[in-house]
Amino acid sequence: MDTLCLIQLSWRGNPKVSSIKADSSVAQVPVHANANPLGLVLMASTIFVSAYLLFQVQPLISKLILPWFGGSPAVWTTAMLFFQCVLFGGYAYTHAITRYLSVKQQTAIQTLLLVTAAFVSLFVIPGDGFKPVGNENPVMLILFLLICCVGLPYFCLATTGPLIQYWFSLAFSGRSPYRLYSLSNIGSFLALLTFPYVFEPLFELPRMGLFWTVGFWFFAGLELWVIYLLIRKGVSKRAFSKTLERNFEVLARPGILHRAAWVGLPAIASLTLIAATDHVSHDVAPEPRIWVFTLCLYLLTFIICFDHPGWYKRGITAAVTVMAILLLSGRDHIPGWFGLEIHFGAFELRWSHFITMFLICFVCHGELVRLRPRASEYLTEFYLYMSFGGACGGLIVTLVATNYFNDYYEWFLCLVAGLGISLAVIAGSIPSWQNASTRIDSTKISLAAVFILSVGAVYFWLDPFKRMQTATEDFSTTRLHQSRNFYGAVSVKDLVHHTDPRENYRIFFSGQILHGMQFTHPDRMTSPAAYYSRGSGVGETIEYAKSEYPSIRVAIVGLGAGTLANYARESDQYDFYEINPDVITIAVEQFDNLRLCKATEQRMILGDARLKLEQSASDVLYDVIALDAFSGGSVPTHLLTKEAFAIYRKHLKPHGFMVANITNGYLNLYPVLKRQAEHLEMGFRYKSDPPRSNLRIRRSKYFIVTNDQSYLAKYPSVNSKFYDDDGVLLSEEDPEIPGVPLWSDHFSSINAIELRD
Repeated sequence: MDTLCLIQLSWRGNPKVSSIKADSSVAQVPVHANANPLGLVLMASTIFVSAYLLFQVQPLISKLILPWFGGSPAVWTTAMLFFQCVLFGGYAYTHAITRYLSVKQQTAIQTLLLVTAAFVSLFVIPGDGFKPVGNENPVMLILFLLICCVGLPYFCLATTGPLIQYWFSLAFSGRSPYRLYSLSNIGSFLALLTFPYVFEPLFELPRMGLFWTVGFWFFAGLELWVIYLLIRKGVSKRAFSKTLERNFEVLARPGILHRAAWVGLPAIASLTLIAATDHVSHDVAPEPRIWVFTLCLYLLTFIICFDHPGWYKRGITAAVTVMAILLLSGRDHIPGWFGLEIHFGAFELRWSHFITMFLICFVCHGELVRLRPRASEYLTEFYLYMSFGGACGGLIVTLVATNYFNDYYEWFLCLVAGLGISLAVIAGSIPSWQNASTRIDSTKISLAAVFILSVGAVYFWLDPFKRMQTATEDFSTTRLHQSRNFYGAVSVKDLVHHTDPRENYRIFFSGQILHGMQFTHPDRMTSPAAYYSRGSGVGETIEYAKSEYPSIRVAIVGLGAGTLANYARESDQYDFYEINPDVITIAVEQFDNLRLCKATEQRMILGDARLKLEQSASDVLYDVIALDAFSGGSVPTHLLTKEAFAIYRKHLKPHGFMVANITNGYLNLYPVLKRQAEHLEMGFRYKSDPPRSNLRIRRSKYFIVTNDQSYLAKYPSVNSKFYDDDGVLLSEEDPEIPGVPLWSDHFSSINAIELRD
């Protein structure tokens, strides 16, 4: 034939060559138009199943270990780092063996890897020996756990996509392998959807782990079948002639900028995925379904972009992305464009961030597909760079942001990066700007994008210092402390009254949520404020227990500023359970509640309260267990399951009280606690206490579980009531939500209990 093939050798809009003429000296590459359809089906099935298993194990193992590490959203962030790094390792392995080894050698090594990984997959569910004691580095322990349990099987799955696509390009020359990548993302997408909606409601996590192992064996069998067909058909690397190689070298070899884009674009998309998930989880709750949903949106952008480039409309998508970023930034006041001040409930908060994340990832992956290589010999290299970029996103959050940022700035950086990329895409997609006579080329567009990013970065670095000290009509505010670690960001602020020093007070924030307050004037230091007034549910309960017994033992889950220590007598014993070492440092160094605590016996117990109570001796019994970990963002759902309440009940005296602070601006936790009380067959009480601003007392909501009938008779439930300016009752809340199921370690969903405006 006169023409060897039509090869698209450069990006759309800048064609250099449309075809390569063949002559007698050019080795022709056969196109297997009538290739065995069984091989095609097997390759597609292997990629689909491997991708399904690859993404089903992520929420499975993450949810299993979530209670072991305090329910922190950083568990998912760390797991994502591991999976992205192993994915990069798998792609690097594939690139190496396809570049330097023959197909026969490739299949031999892959067979050995499959057999070994199939054996290791028997141990995918970690044993109790991996549970933390309390003083370990959580990031390192999670990484070690994942390496031991799923490291090799996951690595094996990670090699499958690019390796099968490479074999496909050899066996079916002339067909694009990129649709197989879209197929793999469909498999990943279905895995994430079926986990919470099919498997999780029906099966316990250990049983799901067994199913996953069986699925891995099935996958291994499929890939071994593919290997058998490759060996039988004698598929091998096919040599191009010097002439064709020379043409590819000149016209198809990616440049440095293209390789940089292969890393940078997926890095920004990956960082946006993790930062958005982290941001929403800290504001609401670290629920695995949030992780699954954001990852589904992320994969959806891959599916759309890699299925067909025509789905991605550059200018329109970039313009919508700019609008979404500006609107969301106005809501968050970063940097406050348009002066918008919009109050979002949990539903609106999540969806506004999810949509913006989706659009930024869509732009990044759309541009990535435009820059993909057309020559098959660069296929594995493309995936290698792309996976490295994805791993960089996880590295930035887990190793850089967590250790060097004192707040969650990475989400803001993603918005700035998304804005810069979108504006550059808009500029590059305007036809008149591509005309040479305008002298506006891609270099100038890139420089403009860099300028926008630089301005955003300057604002990012200066803004925290600008907000260190502010003033209002009555108070001047000074930030005394701010830090961030695996468990979250914490800060302390001093508010000094301009005229009355008795009004001076200090507040403790976890993220953006107030978790403690103390008057700094000596006369008022021991007056419980915020959610812990003597008229609150916890105040009334502790005072009742003190009136009934000469000494009581109290467990406080969630230290905060240590306000509840003010209720102690000399005869009492107080145990404080706190997972975040930064919180302990703040309570000791920045507040005086612990120093002024009268209890003769005090214990500070570092670690997850549920694990520590589970490890405690059976004779450690409490009169009051105060659960104070649900009042703000990042609700640790593992402390609200039936398994957790069984542990509390084990360490509760027969007449004892479980008191939960369920004051929360995003979630109505009343039905969750009520189901637990009914499951334990214990009595319960709900107490809503109104705010009293002159005493710095905030509205509080408590749920008390007890079998003390005298207490229940003396203190009935009190719902929130709402009055108009004339004192006329307008309405009374009904905190019950019918249909909310009993939460367990294997099922807990916040969808039904979200508060909406």
